[in-house]
Amino acid sequence: MKRRTVYLLLLVLAVLLSSCGLKRGNPLDPSGNHNVEAPMIISDLEIYSSPPGAANKYVEMRWTANPPYNTDGYFVYRAIGYFSTFAVVDTVYTNNASHGSKPWHRVMPGQYWYKISAFKQYPAGRLEGRACEPTWVEVRP
Repeated sequence: MKRRTVYLLLLVLAVLLSSCGLKRGNPLDPSGNHNVEAPMIISDLEIYSSPPGAANKYVEMRWTANPPYNTDGYFVYRAIGYFSTFAVVDTVYTNNASHGSKPWHRVMPGQYWYKISAFKQYPAGRLEGRACEPTWVEVRP
């Protein structure tokens, strides 16, 4: 039994050591390509909703822009709970967004969580950075 455990331990160790030398093949992997930099997390997200009684409901968002060398645009995500599944509701190219301002955006009264992530376009594709912490907003009837 001891010998079997030793062989199993050696096998696991050999697999772990050999996997450290794997070559990264993803052209957008910042760890494997020094010309690729992941976009920074956005900061200072501020969210405001339409005033109560407004005919058209909307949510306004502003944040500190990332440097242009690092970011080409931003994804706006929304969910109905902090731990809910977030869906992309808009793509913007400036450091502000107005969810509800376009005909295909529909904002109803309720409580929502929004978060923003930055992306950078490379020849091999679009690389998205980590999203900021979700921020809560209430849209009143």
